Amino acid sequence: MLRQTQELKEAEIKQKETEILAQKLEQEKSAKDLSLAQQEKIIRDLEFEQQKVVLEKQKLEDDRKTKEIEHLAILKKIQELELENKQSVLNKTNQDLELSVAENVKRGEELNLARREKAIKEQELQQKMFYFYILIGGLFLVCLFAFFVVRSLRQKKKANILLEKQSNEILAQQSELEYKNKEIEQKNLETEQSIQYAKRIQNAILPPHEEISAYLNDCFILYKSKDIVSGDFYFFSDKHAEDGKIHIASVDCTGHGVPGAFMSVIGHEKLKAAVHISSEPGIILAELNRGVKSALRQSSDAAESNRDGMDLSICSISTHTTDNKHTICYSGANRPLWIVRKNAEVIEEIKATKIAIGGFTEDHQEFEQHELTLEKGDTIYMFSDGYVDQFGGQKKKKLMTIKFKDLILGIQHLSIKEQKVYLDNFINEWMDGLEQIDDILVIGIKL
Repeated sequence: MLRQTQELKEAEIKQKETEILAQKLEQEKSAKDLSLAQQEKIIRDLEFEQQKVVLEKQKLEDDRKTKEIEHLAILKKIQELELENKQSVLNKTNQDLELSVAENVKRGEELNLARREKAIKEQELQQKMFYFYILIGGLFLVCLFAFFVVRSLRQKKKANILLEKQSNEILAQQSELEYKNKEIEQKNLETEQSIQYAKRIQNAILPPHEEISAYLNDCFILYKSKDIVSGDFYFFSDKHAEDGKIHIASVDCTGHGVPGAFMSVIGHEKLKAAVHISSEPGIILAELNRGVKSALRQSSDAAESNRDGMDLSICSISTHTTDNKHTICYSGANRPLWIVRKNAEVIEEIKATKIAIGGFTEDHQEFEQHELTLEKGDTIYMFSDGYVDQFGGQKKKKLMTIKFKDLILGIQHLSIKEQKVYLDNFINEWMDGLEQIDDILVIGIKL
């Protein structure tokens, strides 16, 4: 209200000032012709009016400030009254709170007492229940023990009856087993005797060393069968000696043991027949292929045709030398020929035709033939895959062809007989107790 009144007064003062200024302008416009005295009078009147207005404004401002002071005093009085009321309410609330705290403490003490009494009663109840459970548990254990004792006695009685029955059966089975063991031992003995006899037959078809050494003074044959009988065999023929040629071969038949031995007998007979037909190694292998396929009834049309056959390398060596030079013809089925020339530091390998004898090989398969001229002191090697495939060494891995080549090059300073001993000892040490996995055949000939 005071502010509105003040604003109205200020507006009236501004309006009066405006009216005065307007009058002044009119007077100035109309008083151009008036005298200077009149103008001064008018100015003094105007200054008086202005002073009067200023005084009125100052009075209004003083009235406004006075009213504001009064208003502030009223507000302060109101605030003091409100503060007194709040203080009174706060004091009353504090008194009520103190009473409530006292009551709560009293109730807490009563509650703690009730809890202690309840805990004592629960402890007594738990103790009684504990004794009760012990009594029940004891009775249960006694009943359970009695049950197991009765059950054990019954089972023991049944077990004794069953044990007696089984004992009688075991005695009968032992008697029968001893009889069968004797039969098995007898059959094993007969089988071993048969295999030993087969070994004598197989050894009989192998050429004697005296027969070979009559033509090849400096040679060795390392022959180690995996079982009693072998699937590998070596072949020698002087059928064409009159024509100045002898033949020697290293043959690896499918399988080992008894099956391999059967194949070796077939292979030997068919190879012998092929040598009678021709002296050329390539033709001999072609004839051998047809002979094996015919003997084993191998045909691509036959439903029961098998893949049995053999890998081999065969050489015809001239018995006559010219200027200490030998002519050798070689042909191979999956088995190469290695040549170490005198004072050489590398092995010269003559590749074989990459196909086996027999199996699914075509009836008219041709085998590549190589004619070589070697000098005195050169050495040739033929071998089956048994040596290089043998597991052993520290890592229990295969020997492999690369290591075998290094081995052959490393023994060139030894005589041909010493080479055989070295190779035999090396492979035994290489296996170091491991089982021999295949038949081993290595032939070395120094010209």
